[in-house]
Amino acid sequence: MTPRPELDELKARVDLVGLVRASGLELKRVGQNWFGRCPFHDDSEASLSVNPAERLWNCFGCEAGGDCFSWLQLREKLSFAQAVEKAREFATLGAPEPAPSRDLLERSALLTRVMERYVLSFRESVQAQAYLTGRGLCSRELWEAFRVGYVDGSLLKSLPSAGLVREQLTLLGILTAEGKEHFRGCVVVPLEHPDHGLVGFYGRRLNQEARVQHLYLPGPKRGVLQWQALQRGRRVYVAESVLDALSLWQAGVKDVTCLYGAGHLHADLENLLGRLGTQEAVFVLDGDAAGLAGVTKFSQQLAKRGLQCTWTPLPDGQDPNQLLQEIGPEGLRELVARPRPLEAATGTKESPLLECQETHEDGFSLTCADIRYRVTLVPPFVGRLRALLVATRADQVYSEKLDLHSQRARALNASQLVRSFELPRVEAERHLNLILKAALEWVDGQKSEGSSLRKKAPTLSAEEKAEALSFLQRPDLVQRVLQDCQDLGFVGEEKAKLLGYLIGLSRKLPKPLSGIVISQSGAGKSSLTELVEQLTPPEDVLLYSRLTPQALYYMSHDLKGLLLILEERAGGESADYSIRTLQSRQKLRLASPIKDPVTGKMTTQCYEVEGPVAYLETTTNAYLNPENSSRCFELFMDESEEQTRRIQLQQRRQRLLSEQDFDEVAEQIRRRHHNVQRLLKPLKVFIPYAEQIQFPSQWLRTRRDNERFLCLIEAIAFLHQYQREQGETASGRPYVLANLEDYRLAYELAQELFASTLHELTRDARSLFELVVAWARERDPQEPQNVVFGLKELRPISKYANHRLRRSVAELVEMEYVLQTQCQNGLPAQFRLLVTELVQSGARLAGLTTPEELQRLWTA
Repeated sequence: MTPRPELDELKARVDLVGLVRASGLELKRVGQNWFGRCPFHDDSEASLSVNPAERLWNCFGCEAGGDCFSWLQLREKLSFAQAVEKAREFATLGAPEPAPSRDLLERSALLTRVMERYVLSFRESVQAQAYLTGRGLCSRELWEAFRVGYVDGSLLKSLPSAGLVREQLTLLGILTAEGKEHFRGCVVVPLEHPDHGLVGFYGRRLNQEARVQHLYLPGPKRGVLQWQALQRGRRVYVAESVLDALSLWQAGVKDVTCLYGAGHLHADLENLLGRLGTQEAVFVLDGDAAGLAGVTKFSQQLAKRGLQCTWTPLPDGQDPNQLLQEIGPEGLRELVARPRPLEAATGTKESPLLECQETHEDGFSLTCADIRYRVTLVPPFVGRLRALLVATRADQVYSEKLDLHSQRARALNASQLVRSFELPRVEAERHLNLILKAALEWVDGQKSEGSSLRKKAPTLSAEEKAEALSFLQRPDLVQRVLQDCQDLGFVGEEKAKLLGYLIGLSRKLPKPLSGIVISQSGAGKSSLTELVEQLTPPEDVLLYSRLTPQALYYMSHDLKGLLLILEERAGGESADYSIRTLQSRQKLRLASPIKDPVTGKMTTQCYEVEGPVAYLETTTNAYLNPENSSRCFELFMDESEEQTRRIQLQQRRQRLLSEQDFDEVAEQIRRRHHNVQRLLKPLKVFIPYAEQIQFPSQWLRTRRDNERFLCLIEAIAFLHQYQREQGETASGRPYVLANLEDYRLAYELAQELFASTLHELTRDARSLFELVVAWARERDPQEPQNVVFGLKELRPISKYANHRLRRSVAELVEMEYVLQTQCQNGLPAQFRLLVTELVQSGARLAGLTTPEELQRLWTA
């Protein structure tokens, strides 16, 4: 079986357009692709597209497609192994060249006319000639032999403003889509093919500060510099760039051509070297690690075509053009006159590889030779092995993100390591293989410690346990929690802070709580979730800015016992269904079709993620989806002027010089609460007075509200477990009993929230209505319903933003609290009150047992 890297290399060497045309099909170029009639169905519209850049083909009619191997399998009815062998033969011998098509000849003729204009401009440009002269390329014979040109913009002046010629030049890439010359400001050299004529240009900018110095026509690099040298000489010298090749010609080495960079042996050059009779290729590449790696790689490719390959090493960091300027034509000619065998290039002594390896929480470090690699692995590790690679040697640093499972990514990074550290290519590849092996061992080690890749909680010392236990046994535990929140800089919002803290703590219970923090932008909702996150041990928190629809299904670890925080509701709307399922069903199950790697057939893979989770999110939208609000506590932030003053005062106090550093105090508070929550034992909570609790039942959603209220009592009792009665069930399961104080606190926290949630008006509309009623009674104490008002009168009394005010007024009109009396002929809308009392206040939930009533029932 042929290895994948060899298949990729073979595919890169096959001229796919030539392969398709060799099958007897006529192709016509349109843009960057070639089109023709598909042979696999009755095609009259040229539905077959061949993309030479991607080396892929596909048919828009019958939807067939693939690479060179699939083409041979379908076209010639071959097996995959036979197709690989056929492709290898085609790449080695070259495709039988059909007669040049009409469009190719027209393309060459048009490019030739363009070239003649460029040559004329070069002859007239003192600046362009001075540039080449300054680089040692001063021979007029050289300029004429290679038909050197210059692009000064004069071509555009000779073209009509519109028409077929301009369209063709744009299609060829001579003109950009904006109508500018692609090579403007460049010295250019034409690139030709013996069968297709002039097919491209190389351009070198005169401006040394330009971001891009080297230019070619868009698309695959076509043509060969001085292809005639491949035909007339037994030996041809191969330089790295066009200017390097011109430098060798200036030095008297006439049979010379070039690559277009050290990283790639382009298809036209490889095919013509094997076809035009060349017997020996002498590589004269730059004297650096990339050049050495190129010699090794390209020699192996050309050896398969029967060519003898040698090389002429250059001084470190030098290229032929630099040497031409420094040592002159004669010195350069003598330097390259005696090629060496290829063994001199590849006979590097192997350096000792792995010297030491260290394992970290998020990855590992290892040292290969004198290069230290720090590898940070990024979970989840499903299908990919993503890593951040940082390589250092002395003051040299190289950093890259990559997928270690990807052969392509490793190959690209090997090239970067060769350039950055001047390593031999084989050495860089061995380093990456060691890194891949160490990464696989690290991941296996994580799996052996358990199926979950969640962070482990640290082991508490005796002192830390004693401090945490002392805190949990404080009689003023709740007040101390609130004080710590204030010391962290979060002032006011007592109920919201405590409820948020309990929601985070409920992750340890069988039925955790969920909350949605609602406020306008800037009111502090993000600060509340940040506070809860800070006080929760980091190993128990998942904080995301955005969740995609399938994100939770593919978690590499279970979510049980975690607090999931979504920074903004807008970032998780697409994942609503999975979040709601996790809240209700407490687990996620996904069936997804995948291809079996062994059989190649489609099969179904099941993914399961265990819950439950405590959940907290924020939003600026007061109009929530009932499916979401019925599962969550709605936490409204205090938007009053008094709260604003408290926040501003706290912000100023943090800038004052004090005996205690704020950051140090904050860190102590966070560490204390982390240890406190780690010390809480997983106990079952029983509510002995549960049957005496009455909860409103006239709304269907109170089925969930009642359950949520009981879970809140459990969370409060769980926090106070070291102050409550404990015991064991008949089966030996430990439990803790909630008392009346737990109910009292739950009632204080939740009754107003439930009342607000169950009210027919949103909080914004309800607050606006109360302000309007008070304002109207001031205007007409006897008949406030006769007072007419508009949005202009409501803005100063409500201080609502315009969109918020309009939405609230529309809700009051819809719910028949306010009547709209005028909105026509361009006049402002006018309103008046229909009623002056709310259906229910929203401050207290009628029907919920009060603490006093429960105490009487429980003690009776």
